[in-house]
Amino acid sequence: MTIAAAAVSVALAAPTLAGSAPRQDPRAEREQVRAERAAVAAKIDTTKATLAEVDDALQALEENVRSQRSALAKAEAAVAQATKDRDDAQRAITRLHEQLKVLRGEMRERAVRAYVSPSGDNVFAVLGTKDFTSAAERSFYVGLQSQTDADVADRLDGATTDLAFQKRKAAAAKERADAQRAEQAKRTKAVEKAEAQQQALSDKLQATVDSQISRSLQLAKTDRALSAKIAEQQAALVARIAAQKAANQRASAKAAAAAAAEAAAANRAANVGTDGREHGPSTSSSSSSGGGGGGGTATVEPGPVDSGIQLAYVQGIPVNAQVADQVTAMINAAAADGVSLRIGNSYRPVSQQIELRKQNCGTSYYAIYEMSSGSCHPPTAKPGQSQHQLGLAIDFQSCSSHGTACYRWLSGHGSQYGYYNLPSEAWHWSTTGK
Repeated sequence: MTIAAAAVSVALAAPTLAGSAPRQDPRAEREQVRAERAAVAAKIDTTKATLAEVDDALQALEENVRSQRSALAKAEAAVAQATKDRDDAQRAITRLHEQLKVLRGEMRERAVRAYVSPSGDNVFAVLGTKDFTSAAERSFYVGLQSQTDADVADRLDGATTDLAFQKRKAAAAKERADAQRAEQAKRTKAVEKAEAQQQALSDKLQATVDSQISRSLQLAKTDRALSAKIAEQQAALVARIAAQKAANQRASAKAAAAAAAEAAAANRAANVGTDGREHGPSTSSSSSSGGGGGGGTATVEPGPVDSGIQLAYVQGIPVNAQVADQVTAMINAAAADGVSLRIGNSYRPVSQQIELRKQNCGTSYYAIYEMSSGSCHPPTAKPGQSQHQLGLAIDFQSCSSHGTACYRWLSGHGSQYGYYNLPSEAWHWSTTGK
């Protein structure tokens, strides 16, 4: 059953943020559909799903995360705007209080002067002593000294009315800010839930990749065709996981940038080798062109997990941990025969392959993921089609050609350790020969 169809079956049961929204609200309805599709996608059986179903699930989860993050960004911007409006109103209230104080004082002085004609002029005194903070404030005092009693009275009434308005505005802005903070908290939880669903599927996919790699290795000696097919599928899954994470990171960065820009606007009035070639690694000074001459031994060191692949280090190079022991045994057996097998590279992250495709094929989606490897300059495998991305392929430094001792030894003994050559590349050996 497809994700879309399954979503319909749970529509009435699945609680969502938009569930309480009016049904005529298109935005809320779209959000509800995305949340329902994501809930179904998170439960997909990754051990039985096709690549197309996995793609649908990843897309559904990514759309839901993107939608929830967008809603959160809007809520955060609304909080920032409401807070700014409140602060602006509070500053206006402070200014009006001062103006009212001066106006009332002026009215008292003018009342006194109507009966007693003193020589003092309080407005001029203020003009001579006040430290003004703005041109508008100075203009207020300058204009006051030339106005009639009726004008001053009108200004007093106007300032009183403005003060009441700004107090109402500040109270409304505070209520709006409080409401938006509640919305922000709800949206934050929605984002956390969406991200948790996305991570859950990613974890299941990575577990599936690990178990299927084991199955591929077990079949390598009895059914190489099936073993190769399984390994290719897992490489494709790894590529999808990496692409989904990259898209997620771009969306997060975009949302963060948009939120920062909105906040700034709201507060403005008040931030493989370097050449990328698909070829054998250069020969190091420690090995001859023939790959012979007393080769060294190898040991296994534990490594990290990357894109769901548990790695180990052999000769300091990361390889899939599931083949580390057999690779070490193969290298040591060659060394006992006087042949050096030096690893140039093995595990290659999908992100690196994507960068190589951008460099050698182009930056469009088609160029990165669909263009044939032979159309790139130099030829570069598609992301998800290289056993390097599983750590199951090895490029040997000492196998620069088919005439080297390295190549001859591996041709006679590599299959005993589950490694087979890609005929077009003397240096490239993998558990599937791909």
